[in-house]
Amino acid sequence: MLTVLKSLFKLILAIALVWWLISSGKLDFSLTTRALKEGYGWLYCMGILVLVDALSSFRWKWLLQTSSKAKFSNLKMIKLTWIGLFFNTFLPGAVTGDFIKLLYAKDLDRSFSKTFLVTSVLIDRILGLTGLLMILGFSSIIYYQDVTSISSDMKHLVHFNLFLFAGAITFILTLFSPKKVQITVLSMSTKVPVLGERIVKTLKGFWSIGAQKKTIIQCILLSCFLQAMNFLAFYLVSSPFYDKPIPYEFILTFIPVGFMAIAIPISPAGIGVGHLIFDRLFSLVGVAGGASFFNLFFLCQVLINLLGVIPYLLSGKEHSISEAEKFHDEAL
Repeated sequence: MLTVLKSLFKLILAIALVWWLISSGKLDFSLTTRALKEGYGWLYCMGILVLVDALSSFRWKWLLQTSSKAKFSNLKMIKLTWIGLFFNTFLPGAVTGDFIKLLYAKDLDRSFSKTFLVTSVLIDRILGLTGLLMILGFSSIIYYQDVTSISSDMKHLVHFNLFLFAGAITFILTLFSPKKVQITVLSMSTKVPVLGERIVKTLKGFWSIGAQKKTIIQCILLSCFLQAMNFLAFYLVSSPFYDKPIPYEFILTFIPVGFMAIAIPISPAGIGVGHLIFDRLFSLVGVAGGASFFNLFFLCQVLINLLGVIPYLLSGKEHSISEAEKFHDEAL
């Protein structure tokens, strides 16, 4: 019942925000028609998103192989990733597409524990976010003078970016914690009431993956590349409609903040919330229409994620949503 209420609240919030943006003139759906008629930015955007989604499956594959001797097919991993993206976009509720694709991942190697699989997805997401924060941090440092001179609000945003960048560095250092530190933290975690054992299992999985430093660095570098491609996709589909030019390097200092915000599941697939945030971010550089620009990118992304239904149907629907719910309850 609680899950249904949460999903209903998210849906109502998304609808309310979109309605407000439309009624206030901040969200212009006619821009979608213009984008289809004027140039091929939307096509370039979708092509890049296909590439990004396919390559992101390699990052998860590398993490899974830290605990398996099996060789996983690249094509199989791409299929699982797309199935997850499809259900993450179109499946309401707490049981996301991550748990459905984990059921398929369990079939790849039956020795995988549920705790390890959940930890692998969690670290995969965090490393994706780390790539986002690395680009955000470095671009904010390199273009600090140029960007902060735009406005005081932009200056505050850049300082916030640097704070997030420091958090990304801290995460990486934590992942590479020395054994002595790990033992101390694990010992302290066992004393936590009720959740102690679960915390210990998660941390052990976290550090067992972190012990593969070469793999982690590989994943971070791939994440940086994929995030840069995401920004490029956004820029290509939206830049023809800016009322004044924005240098691509400036895009790197504020678009990541929007991407990071919509990664938090406040509303289904970031609907409404993403539109509102991007409207505010673009206003910081004196450009109107941020909500409409995000809408173009959002529609391209949803269409690409929709492709995940194809590998799911071709798989014969080997696993159901009810199985994912059971996996979710047992793993968490």
